[in-house]
Amino acid sequence: MGQIRKASSALSKLFVYGALKYGQPSNSILANTGNGYANFWCRATTTQKMPLVIATRYNIPFLLNKPGVGYYVTGEIYEVDDRMLNSLDNLEDCQDVYTREIQDMNIGVGEGTVPCWVYLLQKYPEKLLSLPYLSSYENSSTHPYIMRHRRTHKHPAQDDLTYEAAQN
Repeated sequence: MGQIRKASSALSKLFVYGALKYGQPSNSILANTGNGYANFWCRATTTQKMPLVIATRYNIPFLLNKPGVGYYVTGEIYEVDDRMLNSLDNLEDCQDVYTREIQDMNIGVGEGTVPCWVYLLQKYPEKLLSLPYLSSYENSSTHPYIMRHRRTHKHPAQDDLTYEAAQN
């Protein structure tokens, strides 16, 4: 009975561009039904160029809210329920680091655009704009993504994003 009710609750579309993508380190969060419902919908691209960078000592991919800079970023759209969005809000350090907002995503020639939730970095030090911009994120041995449970509390990711951070 619970399944029917869950399926009928309103689903939102979520654009993921980083570690949540299929085959990437955090995709298990979307796959875990304990976090809520998520279903792959299609591939998509941002409708405007935006800087996607890998930053902090944990090599986290961030989409900086600076339209017109960088590349059109490729990612995936998932249909998710509110429970999954709440789970992700908590995981994505949303209050401290990311903001979640609606942006139009391009789903292909002739298909038009779809409004999706996306996690963006609104406030960030200017130095992040001097990092290399990506059009698509893949975890790599060059910049290995450090899973959240393996990060140290002494150095939360937002420490590396503060304006006062010492320039190396």
